[in-house]
Amino acid sequence: MLRSGDGVSALTWNGDPLDTAGVAEAIEVFTSAWNEHDLVRHFSVFAEDADFVDVVGRRLRGRAEMFGDQSARHAQRFAESSVRTLELDIKMLRDDVALAHYHWEMIGDRGPGGTGHGVRRGIFTFTLCREAGTWLVVAAHNTESVG
Repeated sequence: MLRSGDGVSALTWNGDPLDTAGVAEAIEVFTSAWNEHDLVRHFSVFAEDADFVDVVGRRLRGRAEMFGDQSARHAQRFAESSVRTLELDIKMLRDDVALAHYHWEMIGDRGPGGTGHGVRRGIFTFTLCREAGTWLVVAAHNTESVG
């Protein structure tokens, strides 16, 4: 398992560092692209047919549906948002399949009414598969922490 405390620094390894490093890199692209408001790059780490359950429990099927849904939200409530990694745990299930738990913190969310949402925290659960040497998210579930 790969563990990280603040961001992706101070990593400890259990398993093949090349495999976990590729998974961590995919999560870094996911995060940095969000902060750059580059949704094409943000969703480039998802397989074309990936499944995503968002923070309110809606299931989005495929990269195109995810992109369409989040593009509208990103243009409005998330336009000034940024996220940071609080913790990243990676468990290799096989040499080509990984489970990642990504603990996040977001600021700048305008909220559904545009009045601001304060600091938000949550956890993504990602299942990633290595395809032709590239790690892609095949399933993701986002849960917001309450409390």
